[in-house]
Amino acid sequence: MRVSGEPFMKQFKFVNDLSFRASYGVSGNAPRYPYTFYNNYTNYNFTYLGQSGVYSSNIGLDNLRWEKVTGKNLGLNLIVFDNRVNLSIDGYRNTTTDLFFDNLGIASFNGFNAVNLNVGTLDNQGFEVSLTTTPIKTKDLIMDFTFNIAHNENVIRKISPYVATTSGNGTTNGSFISTLQIDNPLGSFYGYVYKGVYKDASETIATDKNGKPIISPNGTPVQMRFNYPSVDYLFQPGDAKYEDINHDGLIDARDIVYLGNGNPKYTGGFGPSFTYKGNWHFNMFFAYRYGFSLINRTELVTTDLSSYNNQSTAVLRRWEKPGDVTDIPRALFKSGYNSLGSSRYVEDGSYLRFQSVTVRYNLNQSLAKRLNMKSAGIYLTAQNLYTFTHYLGQDPEISPRAGDIYQQPIDNSTTPSSRSFTLGITAGF
Repeated sequence: MRVSGEPFMKQFKFVNDLSFRASYGVSGNAPRYPYTFYNNYTNYNFTYLGQSGVYSSNIGLDNLRWEKVTGKNLGLNLIVFDNRVNLSIDGYRNTTTDLFFDNLGIASFNGFNAVNLNVGTLDNQGFEVSLTTTPIKTKDLIMDFTFNIAHNENVIRKISPYVATTSGNGTTNGSFISTLQIDNPLGSFYGYVYKGVYKDASETIATDKNGKPIISPNGTPVQMRFNYPSVDYLFQPGDAKYEDINHDGLIDARDIVYLGNGNPKYTGGFGPSFTYKGNWHFNMFFAYRYGFSLINRTELVTTDLSSYNNQSTAVLRRWEKPGDVTDIPRALFKSGYNSLGSSRYVEDGSYLRFQSVTVRYNLNQSLAKRLNMKSAGIYLTAQNLYTFTHYLGQDPEISPRAGDIYQQPIDNSTTPSSRSFTLGITAGF
């Protein structure tokens, strides 16, 4: 709907265009593999008395439905001041119903170990804003500036009771918990709160919510334990110290809390471009992600001090004797619980990246004609020049495993994008 074309808008002469738009649609996705919902029969690969038996190779699914995506979008365009400011805003919600889940585990007494089912409802919702301006426009110089920002979140609305809502093991080193919760986004992960290292035996004594030592019925102080009675490990000086959330003197599943989410709150980019006398062109672009957490697994592996793996220089400051105050626990070969999934390995992945810069010079047409060309130019482009971030890993731009609803943003130090420089010549004949 183009509002700027209405008669009452003539008084707003600075408005070149104002329009609103809305859309609604439903699309369907068929099951990934054909015929998996029929009860198919297959021959055994062996015979008995010359005869081959048959068996049901999959479960007949009478209620399996197509996955449906219902898309809703509202937006506006605004162009003002002789087309020097162009603003576009969109808000959307895409609702996926009858969400597919392949190979959902079931009890083996059914004759099968897994089944494909429709398991829930998921919303992808957010907004996008794009702004293009021309703050300088003279005979010799034109400057444009673009900026965009987007926010997206996928929120679970319904989940089948047949789906395991938790993945991971909070009692083993290096493992974080993923939990599916109604009205919460995917990509959230949970673990313990890391509080440093027990510097001596006095610090291993459990305390109540007022900070006073917990005394056992026999009058002796209670020492901090891990996962009693399944494990019943007594924390020692030099061990990793985790926050006792409920102050019961025991570190277990009840002390696991929300640690972060791998989905950035905001993503986007911005940059200026200049044109001088129609021949010189200069463009810059910056990309950013803000407000998301990463699991730095490289730090976990190189500071766990529990195997023969290479370790980083950070372990040189590890705990070695009572009284040492440090953030690196003692070395324990294949024992202890010093590298549980905790806030110790969770970092803010927000970054601003100098994505690209290009300088181009185009020959005047008169000069190009004398060279028997319609056009000619030379350019230099540089990409991935620098990343501004507090993240300690190699590259904060990682993607969780696609298609995994228990996805976690784990950085295993994959090779980051390379810095590149390109010099080129263009010519048209």
